[in-house]
Amino acid sequence: MGGAVIILLSLSLAVGLFSLITGIVHFRQWKLMNRQDKTPDNGSATAHSILQAALKPLSRGEKKYLHMFLEGKSTEEISAIMHVEPSSVYTMKYRIRKKFPGNYPLPF
Repeated sequence: MGGAVIILLSLSLAVGLFSLITGIVHFRQWKLMNRQDKTPDNGSATAHSILQAALKPLSRGEKKYLHMFLEGKSTEEISAIMHVEPSSVYTMKYRIRKKFPGNYPLPF
């Protein structure tokens, strides 16, 4: 009798764990589908076309920097706005450039 109880408890624990994992997976998929991007959108067709040309998806931070470059801001202006060192802006340029095809004309 004791062995049957342990088997039933183990089975119910396994089913509960499976349900929890399934719920988490569905929630993450729902969250990704309903995610609102907080990057500024100036209605620029060039910004949209540049984002579409990326070989890998850009992070929110990379999108923010890219939009500032599209607005014509310099590295020093962006570093002042974002409260970072200019070397951090250069690093972000490098990371953005890596996600695009080799000869793609970026705004920096």
